[in-house]
Amino acid sequence: MGVEYRHYIVVNEPTWRPQRDTAARVETVLRQWALVQDVEEIVSLDPLAGHGDLTDASTLVDPGPGMALVYAGVQGEPVARIAGASLYDSSAESRYTMRTTLVVGDDYRVHWSSDSIYFELISPPTANGTVIDANDDDGPLGALFAETFPSEGTTSAPIVKAHVADHASQHLAWTDYQGFWRAALIVDFGKDLPAFVETRHALPAHDFVAAVAAAFRGKVAEIGEIY
Repeated sequence: MGVEYRHYIVVNEPTWRPQRDTAARVETVLRQWALVQDVEEIVSLDPLAGHGDLTDASTLVDPGPGMALVYAGVQGEPVARIAGASLYDSSAESRYTMRTTLVVGDDYRVHWSSDSIYFELISPPTANGTVIDANDDDGPLGALFAETFPSEGTTSAPIVKAHVADHASQHLAWTDYQGFWRAALIVDFGKDLPAFVETRHALPAHDFVAAVAAAFRGKVAEIGEIY
């Protein structure tokens, strides 16, 4: 068992929507920083499409309700370069990630709640005054987010309230996180805990975070999760 850590970089703008090349732009940044190599799978998150596997060409098309690119973990210096020192004083060569997942789509996804932060859905999205029901099936990657709501052009954003445990307040790297997203980059460090997990949960590689934000073409927030 043991303690593990994953790090979210999410687009923190309620009206933001992905473009046809959003996934490809973010993947370019990930490859420039050598944070990904092999794509393990590209998965449709559209419940009406049956969550089937997609092809590499899907990174250059409309992501629709949602798609996820799941990359195999990497080892060594690239991990140390974005995450900084290890909590266990591990050498740069022994650092690793378990996997990296990029999720983009039009659907609203309420952030996953942990023991440190509970994201309460105050009000679901509406369209022309009608409440939108959450999707019944979030698919094989549903453990990365909570409720998912379909979204069309007239759909309002949900309202989410974050309840932060006292012991977690010192870790927040955000002040105005909306609690939901349409796009997220999720780096899973597994048991290779970065030293910053004991302080503020923000990647020390500010240039990397800025490059991801530029690729998303939106304001981002960083949320760390110990699990």
